[in-house]
Amino acid sequence: MSTEAKKANKPTGSIENEKVAQGLENPPATSEVAGHMSPGAFYNCWHCGVVNWVPFGWNYFYCRFDHVLNRV
Repeated sequence: MSTEAKKANKPTGSIENEKVAQGLENPPATSEVAGHMSPGAFYNCWHCGVVNWVPFGWNYFYCRFDHVLNRV
């Protein structure tokens, strides 16, 4: 898994019916994500720049530091 963070984007439009995750400081233990091809990725918040870990399959997340909505 790469620890290099990708830049998240500022969301635009409606997020109705979208999946929204809470950004985490670190990924969960490997045993908790068994069975997934990709457990997730690190993203920098578009607003404050803090690195957040986001699980695979989520389109949006709230920054763990300032709780601002981000688009992956």
